[in-house]
Amino acid sequence: MLQQRSELPSDAPFTLIDEAPSPARIEAFSDGVFAIIITLLVLDIRVPREAERHGEELTALLLRQWPVYAAYVLSFLQVGVVWANHHTMFHYLRHSDHVLLFTNLILLLCVAILPFTTALMAEYARADTNDLRVAALLYSAALCLAGTMFSFMWQHAQRAKLVKANVDANRLYALTWHWRLVPLLYGLAFVLAFVTPYLSVSIYILLLIYYALPGPTMVRWTTGQREAWVATQASGGRRR
Repeated sequence: MLQQRSELPSDAPFTLIDEAPSPARIEAFSDGVFAIIITLLVLDIRVPREAERHGEELTALLLRQWPVYAAYVLSFLQVGVVWANHHTMFHYLRHSDHVLLFTNLILLLCVAILPFTTALMAEYARADTNDLRVAALLYSAALCLAGTMFSFMWQHAQRAKLVKANVDANRLYALTWHWRLVPLLYGLAFVLAFVTPYLSVSIYILLLIYYALPGPTMVRWTTGQREAWVATQASGGRRR
């Protein structure tokens, strides 16, 4: 005979299950998309066919494709920098929500268009100024929107309390300013594309160097400066 299960009284203590979704699936999905984007970038580099040589040396044919190589390297590093900063951001998140999920999809949408805008830049690198300007504007617009989405994701994560509770507040302050500059600097590159596309590309190269090399160093320096300022304010308050 089956034993009837006793029901808990209505006032019995119980433990609520934390139903806030983990950011792990968002990060894993994003890593896969970043990997596919980087793979697609290389498909625009084509092997010169023997039938199309028309007596030209292979070296000359390969050198003629220099815009394709340059655009590939630039965009590969762009995607890599976005991925590295995306990885850093999710290191500090303990939960996710629908807004973060949707914004992350828009970020991936903007980054996923890079194979197209990269091929466009490579194709029209030696075209007249107007065509090159259009290609540069499209390239810049995608990155500018991606930077805007990235910054918005981090600001929303802080407002919605998705960040881990034990993270140093001074570190969060430094990261906020570090990533708040992303849409501003990418927006500057977009505006400069109207003036000269080459200047816009130069800005992107400088941004790559900054966010890949001294960027983390600047975050550590800003964190230290913030810690010193907070300590000064606290000691001043005690003296008063």
